[in-house]
Amino acid sequence: MTVSPPHRPDPWRLAWRTATGNIPLAICLFALAIYLLLMAWIPQFPPGPATTDRWLVQTRFGLWTSTMYQLGLFSLARSPVTPVLLSLLAFLLLLWTAELIEALRSHLRDKDNRGQWWAIASLLLACLGVLVLLAGLLIGHRWGWREEGLVGPEIALSPNYEGRTLKQYLMGFGPSLTVRATDDANRPLKLQQTAREPAQTELVLYLTPSSPERSLAIPESGLVVRLGVQGNLSAQSPIRVEIFRAPGGERVQEAIVEEDQFSQIVDGVHLEISRQPYPLLAIACDPGLWPKWVGLVLGTIGLAGMLSLKGREGRMLGLLLLALTVLVAGVAGYSLRTRGTLGTLPFQLEATALWLVGLGVWLIRHKQLPGRPTGALLVR
Repeated sequence: MTVSPPHRPDPWRLAWRTATGNIPLAICLFALAIYLLLMAWIPQFPPGPATTDRWLVQTRFGLWTSTMYQLGLFSLARSPVTPVLLSLLAFLLLLWTAELIEALRSHLRDKDNRGQWWAIASLLLACLGVLVLLAGLLIGHRWGWREEGLVGPEIALSPNYEGRTLKQYLMGFGPSLTVRATDDANRPLKLQQTAREPAQTELVLYLTPSSPERSLAIPESGLVVRLGVQGNLSAQSPIRVEIFRAPGGERVQEAIVEEDQFSQIVDGVHLEISRQPYPLLAIACDPGLWPKWVGLVLGTIGLAGMLSLKGREGRMLGLLLLALTVLVAGVAGYSLRTRGTLGTLPFQLEATALWLVGLGVWLIRHKQLPGRPTGALLVR
């Protein structure tokens, strides 16, 4: 009697079935959702070492502030976790794409089994769309550049941007302050921002994300005035006014004002300050812009086609996901067109995280999506 040796599973086949299953992709989507929620709920400090210390002083996390800073939770967008998660997502989708292409070819060759080709094609289109979108992000990060927090007039006059094909985006409005000073006899006093600049009777100061504080001196009276934004920068941000005596540095007056026009009187000096909004702009050179648009459109069409198919379990979840997919894609497209990035609008990160969680739940509930036999490449 001949005894056949025990069957040993092929480790490559097992690894392929595991990697192309729904669970690894769902876990990756959950991790991305948690990451986006952390970015949305934990304040992120603006780039540039000049503003980091001041920002950390104003951040209120108690004893946890130092630990959170060391963990990089205040700079998640620049964390190495971002490329790791996106690379894992791209790797899994590449495996899915290879399997879906083979499954689609098999269904089209089989004349008796062509009923599910649209399900496979929709899922394949969704995977390809996300991959093209990720490629656009990589191209823009590697060969493009972006500069934010710029004042409109400075861009128009700067020679650094001449002769370049750039896109300009309106990111919001910031406060500009016009400062004048007079003595008791209402005679104008000279103001000087730095020792290298000539003194003048009127100064216009732009408070920007990279320079949220500005200082000026009144040489005739021996006073130094420091003006800064209290809290987040916007056109209506409260302005912190601090006045010091030079050269000792004694602070003689401090106030936080919210009016558009206000005045301070110190040592016979009448300081008048008026606020006006200015456009806060960003300029970008993004060679990956069109791949982002193509990937966004293809991915939306593919997911919408997949989620809209009838005769599936969890029909209500599919309809909710379909509506959320269209909403998230529409908001991302609007952000890309108006601001040049995919996630800068209010509550966009939270909505995207909710969508990712919904997709992950969908994948877990459908352990094997119709028309996508796991391990199709290895079965042949």
